[in-house]
Amino acid sequence: MHEICSQTAPAADFEKVKCIHDYETIRVEYAAYLSDESKLSGVPFDFLFFPKEEAELAVVIKSMNQRGIALTIAGARTGLVGGCVPSGGALVSMEPLDQVKSIYFDAASGEWRVCAQTSLSLRSLESMLRSKQFPDLDQNASSELLAFREDPCQYFYPPDPTEMSASLGGSVVTNASGARTYRYGPTRAWVRGMRVFLTNGEYLDIPRGRYFASADGQFVITSAQGESCTLTIPDYPQPNTKNAAGFFTAPHMDLIDLFIGSEGVLGVVTRVEVALLQREEKISIVQFLESDEQAIQLTQALRSEGSLAFDFLEFYSGNALDLLRDLQKTAPSTVGMPPIPQNAKSALFFEMSFDPHAETLSYDRLAEIIADCGADLTNSWAGYESRELDRFKVFRHLVPETINSIIAERKKQHPGIHKLGTDLAVPDQYLSEMWNLYKTKIEENGLEWAAFGHIGNNHIHVNILPRDMDELQIGLRLYELFAKKAVEFGGTVSAEHGIGKIKRKFLSLMYTPEQIEQMRRIKQALDPKGILNPNDIFPAGVAA
Repeated sequence: MHEICSQTAPAADFEKVKCIHDYETIRVEYAAYLSDESKLSGVPFDFLFFPKEEAELAVVIKSMNQRGIALTIAGARTGLVGGCVPSGGALVSMEPLDQVKSIYFDAASGEWRVCAQTSLSLRSLESMLRSKQFPDLDQNASSELLAFREDPCQYFYPPDPTEMSASLGGSVVTNASGARTYRYGPTRAWVRGMRVFLTNGEYLDIPRGRYFASADGQFVITSAQGESCTLTIPDYPQPNTKNAAGFFTAPHMDLIDLFIGSEGVLGVVTRVEVALLQREEKISIVQFLESDEQAIQLTQALRSEGSLAFDFLEFYSGNALDLLRDLQKTAPSTVGMPPIPQNAKSALFFEMSFDPHAETLSYDRLAEIIADCGADLTNSWAGYESRELDRFKVFRHLVPETINSIIAERKKQHPGIHKLGTDLAVPDQYLSEMWNLYKTKIEENGLEWAAFGHIGNNHIHVNILPRDMDELQIGLRLYELFAKKAVEFGGTVSAEHGIGKIKRKFLSLMYTPEQIEQMRRIKQALDPKGILNPNDIFPAGVAA
């Protein structure tokens, strides 16, 4: 079936929706809504809405659409590409919509599922799953909730977009991914349903597996008033990598996948249903190495070993370890780990399942692979208790935090400076070649840099740290060179952060004008006035 009918939301009084209507007041009293983690500066806007329920959101969307006022949707504001940075008009904060609506067991798939509103944070979801306490459900505890509590197993939501303060809905509309994508795939793989509000104020309930594109690649959406619009899905291929650039497309695709990763330019997601997975005991290892190139070699060896299953393979370049060494000297309590070995010039961080109750724990095969690459498993850190696992993850996150603090200091002297962090990914066979390009070009130009991240997916975050505006311009030229090469290798210009406002110019490196036009026509069909998230993916007014 490829036709779906939208539904009318309950009525609400527009005048009763909490609204701040004065930019100067917003700027002074609600400054957090002027930007996100990208630190991109927004355009002054006139309205800041805080709808506390879906009915209020519906009336805001419908009113803004009728008046042709641009509408930016903001969640937790943890994005790195300026997606929720306002472009004039109005901004809607989804923060009040943060409740868990249900938890239940789906017998057909044999999995537990959670349905929650869009602004539930990933940290809150993780805490609720660990404790099996759901404050929003406790007053009217269902038999399903009681069954979940009685289940002796523990469960978790597999996607790990690194930033746990991110919202569930935000991670869905960006198809967020992170370390555990290596084993479990991106967010898309775990979404089982969603509710999306359209610009006419009506909504779609989309369960996975019900609405598929027709043979000629179309969906038909019919409003409650009987008006229909046709969506023709693009016909470009998807890169053979993790990808967050442009709209998803595939023959006979599921409608839900069109909205996942669409960055909120097609509709406003208000609730999401996701699948859970049984939690296993884990052991984390940081393997220290003699060079960045040895890390590339070991990554390729570990990936080719079928008998070992890793949740993630994460990378520290030699200069990233240097940053952490400096931090250990100046703020040892912040790092919370033993001193990094002086002979360590690179490292891989990986995690795998293990049985703590087994009579013997053998890592002979792992040790053999590491030895074949010229390293030694004994030159590593390892931990399996939850406190230790948390320390390892904090240690990993200290790298970008340290880089951000360095840039913040440099901005005091050069306000226009910002870091340049790659979000590119390439197919497996090009990992080494892409790494050599990064390292050679940056060092040829004498730039300061550090690299870390998802090497298992060939998705390394290479961060250039410009010391002045001239170096920033050199870095920008290199970034474009890197992006072109990633596309030439069959990769993507954005593996996990999306396009937003900051990376819009790179979309044309990956897609032809005709392919971008195919995306634009979908936007135009669902948002004829182009009000939703203007300047994200497309220039403002592109659908008008």
